[in-house]
Amino acid sequence: MKTAPTLKFLCLVLLASLTGFAAETTEIEKQLSEIGSIPNEEILVIQRKFTRKEWRHEITPLNFGGIPFGTVRRTMTSGGSYSLHLKDWFALEPINFTFSKNFFTSFTDDINQNSTPNPNIRPDPQRILYFLTTGVQLTPIYGKMATLSKFIAYIEPYFGLGGGIAKTETDTYFTFYPAVGMRVYFREWFSMKLELRDYMYTEQTINPTTQARTPTFRNNYAVGLSLSFWLPKMPL
Repeated sequence: MKTAPTLKFLCLVLLASLTGFAAETTEIEKQLSEIGSIPNEEILVIQRKFTRKEWRHEITPLNFGGIPFGTVRRTMTSGGSYSLHLKDWFALEPINFTFSKNFFTSFTDDINQNSTPNPNIRPDPQRILYFLTTGVQLTPIYGKMATLSKFIAYIEPYFGLGGGIAKTETDTYFTFYPAVGMRVYFREWFSMKLELRDYMYTEQTINPTTQARTPTFRNNYAVGLSLSFWLPKMPL
């Protein structure tokens, strides 16, 4: 005799569940209808892309930049590099050559002309000629970025560390550098890098009056934009 009330209760519970599901389905269909009714709009989904760099060669024949933070001198740079990526996250850079073109600012001329008596300040004559270095790169993370809801680019920040030689007009010094950069892929075989390096070395400054040599620590913050080509074809 108790079966009928129990059956009626179960039917009510089932009916309530079906009603809620139907309402939820109707709401989803309404949202999809609204999205689909927007004219000239697209929804882009970032698909999986193979990003392996293992045993690939990164050849960088074009690099342009400068050392813009000097008060007395400005430096424009160009050059190239080669990297071998042993792992997706680790690479060797056997060679990086950076040629420099220097010119002095008007900083010292302004002081010499406007001071009384004239102090006759002379800028450091050791202009940088080139850097020749080797180093390593670490790529801890990578990802994708969409701009204007249309263009998708694969990006990866990286860090570098290395050493080599710094050639000036008067001498050659050992230099070491830390680096931080961002790599952007346009194709699986073509990418762009934006990089900041700090070439550091200790040079011998000669006093023009006493001819005494004084060690001076130099920081050269170099900013560079470069284009790279990748070989072989990105593995699947």
